[in-house]
Parts: sequence; C-alpha cells; structure tokens
Amino acid sequence: MQYLLKITLKDTPVWRLVAIDGTADIAFVAELIAASFDYEKARRLFVVNGVEYSAGNGGNVENVKELSLFDELHLEQGQNCIYRHNLNNELIHNVEVMKKEDHLFCLMPSTLVGAGLLPKDLSFDLENINAYFDKDDIASLDLRECTKRMRALGVKRKDLNESLLRLGACDFSVKINV
Repeated sequence: MQYLLKITLKDTPVWRLVAIDGTADIAFVAELIAASFDYEKARRLFVVNGVEYSAGNGGNVENVKELSLFDELHLEQGQNCIYRHNLNNELIHNVEVMKKEDHLFCLMPSTLVGAGLLPKDLSFDLENINAYFDKDDIASLDLRECTKRMRALGVKRKDLNESLLRLGACDFSVKINV
C-alpha cells in the first residue's frame, strides 16, 4: 500500500504531508520522516495503539523487528499513531493516515505540503519552538528541499543485506550448476 501521512509536531505549527510506500521497513519510514523535517540522526520509534515499535537509530537498524514493513503496522485511513524522534518525550509527532491506497498518484517519497522550518541552531523544546514561530521574520519551508532529502534516501532501504548482516545474519549465496 501507499500512504499519505500528515505528521504534526504536537502543540506547534510544524507539520508535513508526506507520501511513503508501505513496503518500506519501519526504520526506513522513520528516516524518511526525519529527512522531511531535516532532523539529525537519532533513535526513533512509532507508537501504534499503545505498542512501541523501535524504528532504528539514524537510519541504522538495531534489531530485526525494525525491518518489518510499515504495512505490518496495520494502520488504516483516518487512524493516528505517534512518531518520536530522539525519544524526546516532549516532542511528540502525531501521525494521521490521510490516505491508504494501492497506488497514490504522486512521486514516492515526497513532502507534498507543510509548514514550519525548524532552524538547526534552535533548542528543540516546545517553549523555544513556539517562541521562534511567534517571530515575524522566520525562514519559510522549502518543500523541494524536504522532498530532495527524502528522495536521496529512496523509496525503500538500499542496504537491506548489509543491515541483516550487521544484525548477525549469515551471508548466504547459492550457486546453481546447469
């Protein structure tokens, strides 16, 4: 399935509408979301129906469950879950499934719309973020840059074999003689 996800940084004016492919793994989808927001490498997780799903550390997987497909979270259109970046309890992102279809008619992955460019030098707590957005002279969000960061990663993980090997899987090759 393909998804349109509206990701809102709770209690702030910061949000993104992103298109992702559900056949990407959980850790990779978390990395795509982080790329859309231009977040640094960090631990991430999703919370679906009260259950925490570890979603990698800066794009790297730390256990095999993080390679589960995003589709396996069984999110439905209209349903919400939580995305946490850097496991910061104050900065919680609400993720709403706006659409879930076999095929969305947009390029994958991409940031379609959004608001709120978070500057790199800003302390990431709600008070500082909201004070920043109360100013009159803030930089505007460039959706092309958000999408460019996402597309640099691709639709799905390119290093699946290497990720499995890092987790302790054995290298497996088959030779067929005809």
